Amino acid sequence: MRGLREELATWRRDMIRSTGLAPATVDRYVGDADRFVTWLRGQDEEATAADVTAQDARDYRTALLHVGRAPATINRALISLALFLDAAGRTADNPFRKIDRIAVVEGTPRAVTQADWLAVRRAAARLVPRDHGLALALVCLLCYAGPRVGEVAALRLPDARISARRGTLVIRQGKGLKQREVPLVLEAREPLQDYLAHRRALAERWARQAHVYDEPVPEWASWPDGHLFLGQRGPLGTRGIRQIVGKLGQAAKLDTPLSPHDLRHTFATALLDPTAYGVERPPLPLTAVQDLLGHADPATTARYTRATPAALARLMGEPDGLS
Repeated sequence: MRGLREELATWRRDMIRSTGLAPATVDRYVGDADRFVTWLRGQDEEATAADVTAQDARDYRTALLHVGRAPATINRALISLALFLDAAGRTADNPFRKIDRIAVVEGTPRAVTQADWLAVRRAAARLVPRDHGLALALVCLLCYAGPRVGEVAALRLPDARISARRGTLVIRQGKGLKQREVPLVLEAREPLQDYLAHRRALAERWARQAHVYDEPVPEWASWPDGHLFLGQRGPLGTRGIRQIVGKLGQAAKLDTPLSPHDLRHTFATALLDPTAYGVERPPLPLTAVQDLLGHADPATTARYTRATPAALARLMGEPDGLS
């Protein structure tokens, strides 16, 4: 009967040879299993894969908890060990497939504070002479309308319907191919209107260039049906959007990197907790926020209702630095 170290070495070779997993992934799986083998040999020096019991699995899970391992780390270890024992021939009675995982309480999505948002907006405003308002229109749309980054990249000019007093953003390629409409408040409309003047000039420039070379105007550059946001060489994609937002976060000297999804979270949080952003109006109903975000499951939207430490401090009368 082979010992656990031999079983582990065989498993590693088999994964490298036949699974196509990245070397780093194989190392994580094997590392999880190796730590278990070390622990088990402290209980039984001669133990083999056939000797591992459900009680061993439970005791190891408890041992990981006692040394302070995070729930996600413990659950990954349990998955690795289930795979290891499957490979060692325990598919019919695998003890690591019979024990419960550690419950992970999903945290509240990260939203930027009012002060940080104002710093980001100022950083975008400083770029207007150079980028003609692209960054400012982009971050204001993310923060005041809450589209996903992929939805922004897919926007066409007709999807931004703006008049003197109102505006609507039409999301045609939402998650699950669902279409929705989001009202555009003044804070989103004004920067977008300024950028659209430049966007029209871009269309005219592309048309002149196409005429010189006797070529058709690129479909994505045309007016009034092309893509809404353009980069230097074509439609602004998700990577370009993330780069712009990330650089604004750096310019604003935020403590942590800024992503487009952080601004989407800020949009949702401000709807449900307007006081935190200096807005004097009642919170929106959860169902309304669900519709605006395009969530299929209300439980996803409900994550935003969990009280953050800053919100709890504010409710208890402590300042939280948002004003």
